[in-house]
Amino acid sequence: MVLQGTFEGGLLLSQEDLVAALVSAALVVVLAIFFQKTATGRALRAVADDHQAAQSIGIPLSRIWVIVWSVAGFSALVAGIIWGSKLGVQFSLSLVALKALPVVILGGLTSIPGAIIGGLLIGVGEKLSEIYLGPMLGGGIEIWFAYVLALVFLLVRPQGLFGEKIIDRV
Repeated sequence: MVLQGTFEGGLLLSQEDLVAALVSAALVVVLAIFFQKTATGRALRAVADDHQAAQSIGIPLSRIWVIVWSVAGFSALVAGIIWGSKLGVQFSLSLVALKALPVVILGGLTSIPGAIIGGLLIGVGEKLSEIYLGPMLGGGIEIWFAYVLALVFLLVRPQGLFGEKIIDRV
């Protein structure tokens, strides 16, 4: 089902895409609030930063790992339901999941806003490269563009756009 009318430039949005975007945005907001405002979220961040220091102040690592895997599993469940309803459950769905790696590399491994910006840059970049560079290079750029962009970022800025630069002192 397509929303009534077209938007600027002839863009059509389906209700499925709109619901997926809203559910994804809500999940990001809930997770951001969870990690910033709750004691468990702060404990999760402490463990991610330094296991030994977190354990030395009394944070139980076994409980934290259960929470981490539960949150990751729930997020994967939501993503799988959204993508499965949109594309159908089939082997090619794994290609969509592989797009997460360049998105995280581009945005930075430690940044939720970076992952959002990275996803938007990858999506827009894929479409624009296919439109403008596709005819010159024979098409199919959309398939490999994200990986080449991630490789360039790994060479130029390995921590990503919003990742923390790690400084090792000797």
